[in-house]
Amino acid sequence: MGIDADYALSRAYRSQGWPVFLVVDQSGIVRFQEFPDDKNLTRLRQCLDQLLGEPTPLSTRPAARKPEIAIPAEVLASRQARRDRSPRLALDRSGNPCVVFYSNRDGTNAVFLRRHDRARDKQDEQLSPPAAECYAADCAFDASGTLWVVWCGKAKGLYDIFIQSRPEGREPVTEPLSFSIEDAMSPKIGAGPDGTVTVAYYKWHTLWGASRDRDVYARTFDPVGRAWRPEIEISPHEPEVEDHTDPDVAVDRQGNSWIVWSYDYHPSLYPKPLDAEQPTIFAARADATTVSSPLLVGATGQFRDAVDLFPSAALDRSGVLWCAWDSSEPSRGIRLARLNETNRQFELVNSFGAKGEVCSTPELSAGTNDELLLSWSQRGPTGFWQGKVVRLKAGKPAAETVISESADVFFPQAQQGPDGQYWVAYEKSDSRGSEVVLRNITRELQRAPSP
Repeated sequence: MGIDADYALSRAYRSQGWPVFLVVDQSGIVRFQEFPDDKNLTRLRQCLDQLLGEPTPLSTRPAARKPEIAIPAEVLASRQARRDRSPRLALDRSGNPCVVFYSNRDGTNAVFLRRHDRARDKQDEQLSPPAAECYAADCAFDASGTLWVVWCGKAKGLYDIFIQSRPEGREPVTEPLSFSIEDAMSPKIGAGPDGTVTVAYYKWHTLWGASRDRDVYARTFDPVGRAWRPEIEISPHEPEVEDHTDPDVAVDRQGNSWIVWSYDYHPSLYPKPLDAEQPTIFAARADATTVSSPLLVGATGQFRDAVDLFPSAALDRSGVLWCAWDSSEPSRGIRLARLNETNRQFELVNSFGAKGEVCSTPELSAGTNDELLLSWSQRGPTGFWQGKVVRLKAGKPAAETVISESADVFFPQAQQGPDGQYWVAYEKSDSRGSEVVLRNITRELQRAPSP
């Protein structure tokens, strides 16, 4: 989601919520996992007391104590460390990189913009208002060179989606995009060559007073009328019991938007498609007034039981729609599919991830000459998470590089600029904190892959 795990767990107990507590010991064994039925969290406290009383302590240093719960000192220090997180990359018309991310520099998450150019060192600018909890930023340049930045922010007790336009030579303008009865989250932005800009996100709704479900929505900026069109619902409205998450968006040459998302569609309530189970990936095309029926993207056939998450969409230079996602079958890897416009079906083109690796959070972007860039995080049985970037021709690797640090590499996103340069931004994270890293990988991606 992008929200700190500590923040989510620090929320007050609510009888109508769904807090699930998970305790894992330092050997990786799950010692507690359940939805406590009492406000005192008795069984959870018993589990923590037992762990703290075992011969091998969680920490060699004294534990800090909060009311009746002990926290290892290094865990507390890690929580208080500076965390620059979830970078998103965009390149301007000169190929200069801009990165947006969120950070807890003043104790509350805020959205920052970092510009890199040849004339000056990197500069960070806070975009979100002070004291407002903001996270999950994304950005894109439109055809005129205007930078658009979108994020999720807490306003008047609820999370909503906010957008800032930053035209060249003019002051930035910030405005709300959603006006939610409940929270709106996880925005993604796409810009088309005609000046169209679309933001997709999901909104929560309470069903029957007990279940919080999610639906995907979008708003589009009309470059002719210079105004945002009304919000439209992208995911199917029926059935009411549904969970639509992780949207991404790509805008075509005509200003139409392709939106992909993950849908835990509860087969017992929504029997179609019959050839997939569990959360899987769907796509729909939206124009100014209408939304197409959803198309199935995710794993089918022998992998119909796969859990498919975190889709990323891109249109190549020929206008062909591609989608990559995180799939649990046959092992945790990345799958890549392409839309066949003739039969209106997505066809699997390639899969990525070596045996024994766990791969997640893929990102697609269009390169030149109908090439694509695909990046993701991966981890072997031991060691840190790494980043992987692959340059694709017709869905097959033409060059690739691995991003390694003496820390975990999360959320790598690669793009190619109009000057032909390749860039990747990622989060470098360990117990001492997290930082945003930008790296030029042109030399690596101009080499052919090893046979």
